[in-house]
Amino acid sequence: MKKRLKASVSPLHLALRHAFRIAHGTSNERTNARVQLEYGDGQVAGLGEGALPPYYPWSLRDIEQYVETLPLDRLDITERDHASVHAWLHDLPDGPGPARAAVDMAVHDAWARNLGLPLHAALGLSERPLGVSTYALPIPESLAELDDMLADVSDFPFLKLKLGCGDPAFDIAIVRRARSVYTGALCVDVNSGWSAEQALSCISALEDCMLTFIEQPVASSWDELHGSLTARGTRQHNTLVADESVQGLDSIQTLAPYVDGINIKLAKCGGLSAALDQARLARHLGLKCMLGCMIESAIALTAAAQIGSLFDWLDLDGTMHTAADPYEGLQFDRGHIRLPDGAGLGVTPRRATSSASS
Repeated sequence: MKKRLKASVSPLHLALRHAFRIAHGTSNERTNARVQLEYGDGQVAGLGEGALPPYYPWSLRDIEQYVETLPLDRLDITERDHASVHAWLHDLPDGPGPARAAVDMAVHDAWARNLGLPLHAALGLSERPLGVSTYALPIPESLAELDDMLADVSDFPFLKLKLGCGDPAFDIAIVRRARSVYTGALCVDVNSGWSAEQALSCISALEDCMLTFIEQPVASSWDELHGSLTARGTRQHNTLVADESVQGLDSIQTLAPYVDGINIKLAKCGGLSAALDQARLARHLGLKCMLGCMIESAIALTAAAQIGSLFDWLDLDGTMHTAADPYEGLQFDRGHIRLPDGAGLGVTPRRATSSASS
């Protein structure tokens, strides 16, 4: 029998373990949007989260206004076929990516909970292994601070260095210092912090650092950067991944001639269904796919990890940068991810006596 649902939105406050500095700015805390689906008796049916980083133009009120428009009377989470849920989500009106993402997570959580299965099992992904996730280091104030950061994560297999501090020479120094002491897989994320000219100079200077990929080196000018690297004969030695430039399916088509992969984030694209649509198109165009994250709680990170086995790279460390995640879900152990066993997302409120994961 069809179950009636109602939705509510509330702030999800996340204090950070350390100041997180990237090219877009520095944060000490974040406030995201939590969407909760409930049955008529108040029982929780599903949870979702929409990241609201300070460089996004949306607020909690924007999420509330979007959720108020949901046609929940037409949603049937008792259907065993995922196509029914996918169709309902696909027909939702346009709105902020974080709002659509939070609703998408909550609906998928409710659907899989109703089936009594973890979401990845309900989607037929149980037999596919999860890869190792990157762990991101924020831009340091000094190389001495970088040394301290690296000492704490020396046994992690895959690190991401945030760059784009405004001084390309210091960006290069960061990577060189890291590579001199760290032997694992290493990538960089510039968050659009270089001009095309700076990107060409920095990428050329770092070619001997064996970077797995270079993420979003420029805000635009991908064709210019691609042409300059090709003219130098070094394009094939540098794997370029677009993140902020990926703004829907049309942008993936536009970027495809100039990049090697894309970073897909639930909060940016609008949830699990949209992420799968983007990945499907990217594969068709011969691109690799990374599943990324924002600073988010275990709600969003666990939701993303449920489909993580479909991606070439994972970047799902967001909860590790929080001081005390209010939810328990995926376990992140030096980049190795273990999904919870519970039905749906398998996410539960953190018990008062439980300490934050380290």
